[in-house]
Amino acid sequence: MPVVTVYFDRLFSMLKGEISKNELVDIIPYLGLDIEEKTEQYIKIEYNPNRPDYSTDYGLARALNSFLDFEKEFPRYNVTDGDVDIHVDKSIERVRPYIVAVVIKGIKLDDESIRQIITMQEDLHNGIGRKRKKVSIGIHNFDVIKAPIEYITVDESFSFIPLTKNKQMTIREILNSEIGGKYSKILSEHKLYPILRDANKEVLSFPPIINGDLTKLDSKTTNLFIDVTGTELAAVNNALSILFTALSDAGGSIHSVKISYDNRTETTPEIPDKVFKVKLSYAKSLLGLELSGKEVVEYLRRCRMLAEIDEDIIKIKTQPFRFDLIHPVDLVEEIGLGYGIQNLQPTLPGSNMTGGFDKKQQLLTQTRDVLTGLGLIEIMTIGLISQEILDKSNIKNKDIIKVVDTKSIEHEILKNSNIPGILKTFSRNIHKKYPQRIFEISKIFLKDNNTIKEQYNLTVGLAHATVNFTEASSYLNAVGKQLFNIDFRTAASENEVFLKGRVANIFNGKTHIGIIGEIHPQILENFAIRTPVVLFDINLEELLREKLF
Repeated sequence: MPVVTVYFDRLFSMLKGEISKNELVDIIPYLGLDIEEKTEQYIKIEYNPNRPDYSTDYGLARALNSFLDFEKEFPRYNVTDGDVDIHVDKSIERVRPYIVAVVIKGIKLDDESIRQIITMQEDLHNGIGRKRKKVSIGIHNFDVIKAPIEYITVDESFSFIPLTKNKQMTIREILNSEIGGKYSKILSEHKLYPILRDANKEVLSFPPIINGDLTKLDSKTTNLFIDVTGTELAAVNNALSILFTALSDAGGSIHSVKISYDNRTETTPEIPDKVFKVKLSYAKSLLGLELSGKEVVEYLRRCRMLAEIDEDIIKIKTQPFRFDLIHPVDLVEEIGLGYGIQNLQPTLPGSNMTGGFDKKQQLLTQTRDVLTGLGLIEIMTIGLISQEILDKSNIKNKDIIKVVDTKSIEHEILKNSNIPGILKTFSRNIHKKYPQRIFEISKIFLKDNNTIKEQYNLTVGLAHATVNFTEASSYLNAVGKQLFNIDFRTAASENEVFLKGRVANIFNGKTHIGIIGEIHPQILENFAIRTPVVLFDINLEELLREKLF
């Protein structure tokens, strides 16, 4: 999770009311934030990746001013017509087709302000930017730029002076350098490369790799030019919204930039005038509160939203940086935050029904007891994983289920196997004592025609220098006998996750229920695991079904 470091003296200077340091620390978690570290000078705050508006102290101060009623009204963000044009060459379509931009004037920057801006930039890169693949940001000293600006492609022999360097380097040299090597994979399929340069042919940026040295920032910079390029239009607009709103709150004025394509012209930033609607009765039902329309309007104002009531409908206008709001339940959550999570009182539901343990859950608990009794340690991972960890595991499946508009690259795919989680756990514990024997019982998610099938799988992983197929088989047979009175049968097979000749399918009678084997050395290398790993993975749902019915 991303973390922002906020210095108390700066934060207090931005707040429009009086509050003690201890009171401030106590109230911050009620914004939906977590405190990671606190000292006399600063506080480190962890925020959700879907709220990058909290990536600077400007965003935190903005939220606190409304939440604490220091600011009863908040102005709209006004965009002044600018005089900067960007001409987009047609060749850019095949490389990095989208660009938006803004000019911020009259901003005062000190060293801490620059650090905050750079931190915000990198958090956006790593979050909605997917490590610069979808979005990359260039922040420049506007005063050294001569308009108009052109967004073009060049070949690898093109040269310019990159940021912090004192000599020209070719595109190829930059891609082979330390910073270039970190992101060169993004452009590896292309022979032409995107460049932003001004009317003097001075390079502003080589997205998504590095800026030019000419436009670097310092404490004397008062006017900024910001470009956001990428492969997804919504993502680049969202990133720009975070940037221009934070810098406006920092004291800058917003000036538009005209983007000219062959067949159209656009002006950015664009502030959408979107209205969300949610039923008042729905909000009251979810929160368990009796709220009037007037109260709801007030609670939403504390979350920096303008609302009005039309009978049972709440009409809500939000700020440009609140692109995380998708479903009506998100708006109900905002009402809850404005009401005060600390003010919610827990109540017991009234019912004359007698509860009982779910039989399936009882069997799952028995399974866990048997495995811990065999000396294994249980791990628990969440149901969402990254494409990267799936690729590292070499699990080939065309029917993966992806989350739409996920805000974190770490949580973009519903896992279709527990194996990646087992391997990731081993990779995180390479400096711990061996042998390591772990297991996980959790749901995996599979496509079944047009529906999503959920099933419990049991995965056992063993890691130490002398681990082998026989040891894993002994644990498998113990599970079968002690829990289900079954003698599992294995038959040699092949699977890209496992070493050839050391992998077998697992059968319960004639029913295929899983796989067992030694993990392939290349996959161990992908996870930086230094010892052999043997595991088995079985469809526990199938076994539970037989026992229950």
